[in-house]
Amino acid sequence: MGITNTLVKGGNMENKELIKRLKNRDEDALYVVIEVYGKVLKGVISKTLWKYPSLWDEAMNDALLSIWQNIDHFDPQKSSFKNWCAAVSKYKAIDLLRRESKFKNVILDENSMTNDPDFHSNLEIEEILSALDDEDKKLFENIFIRGLSYGEAASEQYISTENAYQKVSRARKFLRRWRGENI
Repeated sequence: MGITNTLVKGGNMENKELIKRLKNRDEDALYVVIEVYGKVLKGVISKTLWKYPSLWDEAMNDALLSIWQNIDHFDPQKSSFKNWCAAVSKYKAIDLLRRESKFKNVILDENSMTNDPDFHSNLEIEEILSALDDEDKKLFENIFIRGLSYGEAASEQYISTENAYQKVSRARKFLRRWRGENI
């Protein structure tokens, strides 16, 4: 509670000090974000992921990590810190929702049943991705199946985010041509 009291003046958060501490990678500042804005983040996440309460903790962790990693992108001229944090949590929740709703039944293993209604679409996804080289296939899987952002997928493959965008663009063009030839 003492940490928060040093950042609260007259009931208003001194965001400049908090943001400065976050930029300086002060872990205590992240605890302040949780204490002061945690209810707002949780509210946005639970409203977005109301159908998937099991994802709430993951979304909260993703949002906090994103706030921590992207604090340099916060622009007080565009929005308040509270609204920026809420937007970050909203986007992370949407990413998880997209991943969950699109690929809920995409997992194939030895026990998959052939009468599964998604089985044929899963096989089609495998067939389409098999047309890509291993690096592009992994990038596609990370972004479009696992639901990682371009930056996260690029980081996992030790390439720049710009390079990831270019690879996906080239792969999409290739797949459009490939599907046209194989349909």
